[in-house]
Amino acid sequence: MDEISLALNPPHFIKSRRGKRPIQIARSASPVWPLPAVNEREPVILPSNDNRPGIELAYARTTADDALDAFPAGSESGTTTHFTPQMTTVHSFHDGVITFAGRLGQAYGVIINHGNGWATHYANLKAVCAIRTDLYSPEEQCVRAGDVIGYVGAPAKGDFKRLYFELWEADSHKHFIPVDPRPQLASSRLLRHYDRFTPAPSQAQKAA
Repeated sequence: MDEISLALNPPHFIKSRRGKRPIQIARSASPVWPLPAVNEREPVILPSNDNRPGIELAYARTTADDALDAFPAGSESGTTTHFTPQMTTVHSFHDGVITFAGRLGQAYGVIINHGNGWATHYANLKAVCAIRTDLYSPEEQCVRAGDVIGYVGAPAKGDFKRLYFELWEADSHKHFIPVDPRPQLASSRLLRHYDRFTPAPSQAQKAA
């Protein structure tokens, strides 16, 4: 198999050392949301007026004063309608190989090739959990669906922190083009995390 075929269809095993038989690894059953639910608060897609092909993700306030003490409006952590907890993890959408991890604008970004003609792009990261490919030439870095690949940051200093996410599909010429990720996210798993610094919504807010 040539290098391009390997990049698009990575083998589902890891070769062990000392000549032992390879360890078979089952492919993850389904993709996952790039942001987890934090204390029962699920990520939402932010409204956008620009023409970029991707979406931005954060967490919605359930009322006007919801979580204002923890995430004040007008700060890096919040607006009047949305907020993003500190150190919110970013997760790989599906199994794949990291093809880029490094500086992207004033923040960091990651690109993952998932094989079978799909790839994902993550931007506005405060930090990446991978060897930077813009500084080094690391060996192949494989991830599974749901692996932490970074932490949410902002596109520029002082801006509201939110994740920028794109889903790419290869066309007939093997060129990746962005597509609407909403249909794929609708059928994706949502990981659930607990954060003691993020107030959980009250029962009344949940019902609303």
